[in-house]
Amino acid sequence: MAAAEEPERCLICEVPIAEMHLGIMCCRACSVFYKRTLSQKRVLRCKEGDGQCILKNPKTTCRKCRYERFSSILSACAEGRPAEDISSDSDSMDFTPSPSCFLDHTTVLCLMRKNGEMGTCTTQIYDQLQRGIINFAYATYGNVVPNARIMYTGLLDFFSTSFEDFRNLSKEHQHLFVYGNFDMLNKTDDLYRSVQHFPDCDTLMPSYTTIFRVDRVDEFLVDCPPGVNKEEAGAEFVKNTKRSLVTNKAHFKRVQLDGEEFMALLGLGLWNDNTPNSDDEMIELVKKNRSVIMRELHKHYARKGRTDYAGRLGDLLCLLVNMQKVGDLHKEDEQVYMLMNMFNEYVT
Repeated sequence: MAAAEEPERCLICEVPIAEMHLGIMCCRACSVFYKRTLSQKRVLRCKEGDGQCILKNPKTTCRKCRYERFSSILSACAEGRPAEDISSDSDSMDFTPSPSCFLDHTTVLCLMRKNGEMGTCTTQIYDQLQRGIINFAYATYGNVVPNARIMYTGLLDFFSTSFEDFRNLSKEHQHLFVYGNFDMLNKTDDLYRSVQHFPDCDTLMPSYTTIFRVDRVDEFLVDCPPGVNKEEAGAEFVKNTKRSLVTNKAHFKRVQLDGEEFMALLGLGLWNDNTPNSDDEMIELVKKNRSVIMRELHKHYARKGRTDYAGRLGDLLCLLVNMQKVGDLHKEDEQVYMLMNMFNEYVT
């Protein structure tokens, strides 16, 4: 009889685990502790004063040593170093920066979407876009699906341009990756761009050329299918938008992603743990490309002279976790909308 496989263990407290959190092999309790500590921004003090508590006892109650261990492992994974080799004083960023590849595609997706949406715009907005001017129009039910399809095909082209491994996948697998993560990727783009253009209000950007506000939901529903109960649909839209997007826009505003970090968030959203195939080859492909993105982020921060690398990376990964939840919620919302006879043709 074959011996049972040793379970994976949390790299911070060494308890057995079944899955990753925040992109590293750690337990849920340690990931929650890290996110909470990061958001509280308190000054931590070592219980024994020597910074060695977690080396003496992985289950230590010393918050400072536990937090620093987590931060060190995040940094190590980004650099491609074995997390198991981290010592308590391993916070070095000593390496020679080199040009990145994926993060240099900051404007490619925007150009794809602008060109695509020019075909669905009014004549006035089309003329403005040709002159390099954007005066956003309010989104309506009728342009959500066409613009979502433009975003979908834009993501396929964008990831094919950015990742050789994605380009080499079969068309079926490319669609599985993008379709399975589309809601998260689309909403991530919505919140990032809305913070850039409308930082001081709840205005959202469901597409490159359109905006949405919950207090103007009646305008959004003006061209919805006959027979839809607009009052009921409007109330559902407002409730769901406030619950997920408006709340998370505040998180995006606090973190203030730069263009390269936004590209990294999209890449990590594509290559995530919810891979469509669970075979070993696909899992390794996901891990490989996540490591590539994390290394590029590390180089990006080094070029900018940032010294708060671990904390910044923690902010980014917390946003990723939040947006995965938003994507899951949106999938649930779509089922409700379909019962209301709306969005039956969404993206598919």
